[in-house]
Amino acid sequence: MATNPNDVRLTVLAALQEALDEEACLEEQILGLMHRFADRFTNRRLEINRLMILHDHPLIEYGRYALGCMTGADMKKATYLKSVRDELLRSMEEKRQLMTNYREM
Repeated sequence: MATNPNDVRLTVLAALQEALDEEACLEEQILGLMHRFADRFTNRRLEINRLMILHDHPLIEYGRYALGCMTGADMKKATYLKSVRDELLRSMEEKRQLMTNYREM
């Protein structure tokens, strides 16, 4: 039984489009997380500045330390998410290019 090349082409294009749609949703979620982490460490800047003008006290020192750790962790997460998003965007572009080339065949 011979397979129609157009059926195969449509099946491949549909699979690529489905994968591309899933990656687009994932990219939006990653971007949202990046913004959330960036907002959190940006919003903490005011709290850290307020702590810097207070007198030395062990609780204040610990507060500075804890806010610094949380800020550093959020910055690392945002940086990691950026690299993941960049890789995802590269993958999406490859799929778009593959779909374009496959349609032109």
